[in-house]
Amino acid sequence: MRPLLVVGILTSLTLTVTRADAGCPTAVTDGAKKALPGAALLRCEPDGGHFEATLQRADKTLVELELSANGEVLAIEEAVPIASLPSPVLKAVRARYPKSTLHKAERITKGKDVSFEVEVKLATGVKEATFKADGTFVEEE
Repeated sequence: MRPLLVVGILTSLTLTVTRADAGCPTAVTDGAKKALPGAALLRCEPDGGHFEATLQRADKTLVELELSANGEVLAIEEAVPIASLPSPVLKAVRARYPKSTLHKAERITKGKDVSFEVEVKLATGVKEATFKADGTFVEEE
């Protein structure tokens, strides 16, 4: 019975790895792996005219990539410590949401453009807002 158990475990592990990129062409998965060498591809799926992939670095941090069908990285989104936000972004968040608590932050890189999405807790609930690196407000969700 033990050989069957081992085969069953190995089969389920193989299926788990295969499902991570089941919805993406090889060019997309190769582009994701090239963008973050050594990171494990956890998920990859089509999203409109592009693809979204989630990878996990060796330090267990997650990174989300938006890729074109040919594997070109269009955007990188990754969590960052609140303390590492640029000063103009922190000032803009405090000015726009004076009675809020910063909950989490992400850096979004699209080519050479960098913006930051912050999640703030307010008395009325939680909001997400995006700011350019210079503190310019972009949008609120």
